[in-house]
Amino acid sequence: MQVRYNAQTIARWTSVAVTVAVLAKTFVPFYLIGSTAIFAASVAAGLVLVALSWRPIFVSARHVRGALIVVALFYAVIVVSFLVYSRAAVPATHLLGILIIHGIILIFGFSAARAPKMVLLVLLGMATIYVAVLALHALRFGGVTTGINIDDIFGIGVPAIYITFHQNIGFVLGVGILAALGLASNRIMQTLAKSALPIVLLFLFHIAARTALVALATTLVFLSFTTLWAYSRKVALLTAAAVVVAGTIALGVLSQHAPNQIAVDATAPDAVSRTIRELQDPNPGFRLPIWKHTWRRIVSEPNRLLFGRGVGMYPVDAGFGSPDWLLHPTEGSKHYPHNVGLELLYESGIVGLLLFSMLTAWPIITSLRRWSALSPAERSAVAIYIFVLVSSQISGAFAYTYILQFFLALTIGIIALKRITEVTPKRLIVASSQSIFT
Repeated sequence: MQVRYNAQTIARWTSVAVTVAVLAKTFVPFYLIGSTAIFAASVAAGLVLVALSWRPIFVSARHVRGALIVVALFYAVIVVSFLVYSRAAVPATHLLGILIIHGIILIFGFSAARAPKMVLLVLLGMATIYVAVLALHALRFGGVTTGINIDDIFGIGVPAIYITFHQNIGFVLGVGILAALGLASNRIMQTLAKSALPIVLLFLFHIAARTALVALATTLVFLSFTTLWAYSRKVALLTAAAVVVAGTIALGVLSQHAPNQIAVDATAPDAVSRTIRELQDPNPGFRLPIWKHTWRRIVSEPNRLLFGRGVGMYPVDAGFGSPDWLLHPTEGSKHYPHNVGLELLYESGIVGLLLFSMLTAWPIITSLRRWSALSPAERSAVAIYIFVLVSSQISGAFAYTYILQFFLALTIGIIALKRITEVTPKRLIVASSQSIFT
């Protein structure tokens, strides 16, 4: 009993340490204290705790060999892409940073699957701190978007740093509300968490945290789909098909209306107004022009579609210089397509994108098959993975969006543990039947 208690304690503290490590560079209050020191300390603590419990982690890994093979193949393509195409233009530290940091974060996420509730508690705690800061700001100025710029609500004071903090706020609140849904242990708490959902959505719309807004809305659609899936798989698939068709038709109708014909308030801060203004402004630094320009560059050279142009080559080709690793960012590190899938297609070609798509889709499909067996905390963890995955397709950078790797590995780890629980009863039944006949 004592050994089991110690193992559970280590698992809980491991989940806390690795979650703090993953979010050390995202959680703004850590920036005020010293995010690099917190990142280094929490990574060191996480590595020690993982080493103390390596055996159960290794056993779990044996139950998801297929996923691990895809991971190995994907990063092998990244290495080959760098060595063949971009070694002369991009420093080796960029590749080493990807391999080392992604590798550590993948191990951390997989290890955290043994205590997903602790991951959710850390996320909820961070979101609670953000809510408290926002509430104090609203009380002081009479509104969240009045007074000082909401991007600088934490008092950083440097525009180059805080200019996109509304997206950071949206991200933390988005994962926080999803964590609250997974931690709600009774009907009252579930009702409170669900009641907070529309408030969070409205707030994200109000501050134009569009990435988090789209990611949260998509995640809620996914959770609704899982409810239908549990009721009837046929109904769920038909409903999903109907939604896709309706969405395609809606996009077709909207595309017939020129954005320049839509009148919009030049100072309105909400998500729709800001999006329309960006559609009316051909600024090449905005998201849609970046995507269009990247796509044109991809299709302009069909001979590079299969293997891409080399890891780290996007900012080099755009004239911003080469990127470097996370702890030594350069000007080139600031420029990327803001879409991980598009970035991989550009730099590692169809081969890299295909492996990435297989790797990221597998946990979703596999978790659906076991959805009824997942606990509320585990379902919440999968939902947060969906949230982060969608976010990475709107604002992500492959080399630096390692939060995606964490929740990807967390979801794979949850599936591994479920497979262990499925195999163990079968072994017990076989063992008991053998003892009866001997």
